[in-house]
Amino acid sequence: MHPAQALAPVFLTLLSAAAALPAQARSPRSDTVFDTITLYGGRGADHNLRELPRAVPSAEVDWDRTYFTGLGLSKQLGQLGDGITLLRDTPLGALGYGYEGIVVKHRGLQDNMEAGAVGKLMTPWLFVGPVGVNAALGVGMSHAFGKPSYEDGPASDPQRRYRTQLLLTFDLEWKIRGADDFSVVTRVHHRSGAYGLVAPRRVGSNFLALGLRYHF
Repeated sequence: MHPAQALAPVFLTLLSAAAALPAQARSPRSDTVFDTITLYGGRGADHNLRELPRAVPSAEVDWDRTYFTGLGLSKQLGQLGDGITLLRDTPLGALGYGYEGIVVKHRGLQDNMEAGAVGKLMTPWLFVGPVGVNAALGVGMSHAFGKPSYEDGPASDPQRRYRTQLLLTFDLEWKIRGADDFSVVTRVHHRSGAYGLVAPRRVGSNFLALGLRYHF
């Protein structure tokens, strides 16, 4: 199973709901490089990515004593339907797209800085009563400044670590209707070798993070 497939059902469920339920899309701003800032706190989880959709809802996460604090700056550029005619008036056309830059400081089982950037796809806001939620998938690259000692090494050389890896982010963002300036983000922060494309197979780590986001 490819890493992105592990949490794809959540993303696809919200995308399908976007076509059936009233949704709200915040209009992207064109006058800024970033339109949100997010403060994150994360903790390492001793699971493969495909195990998390089962471990998290059942509260059976095998936590490790390693943590990060981080800062994210992001921007939504528009919706897919704005630039791709074939997607207009379809659920895919309602997806937003943008980018996020992320800097984190690790502590615990590793002590290093990490920086990354991802391109993002996000669903429109869906509201059930006063509570709104959207889902976002980010795909990009991450580089560790220093040895990422917490991460897994390859089977052929378990002690070796790789600083540059694929970065995937899986978000559920939550807010209260009418409180447009602030939201809460729950995130899976995943680093891996992309099945040998960036680094050897079986390297990387998974962190579960909580963030507070301010919308400019």
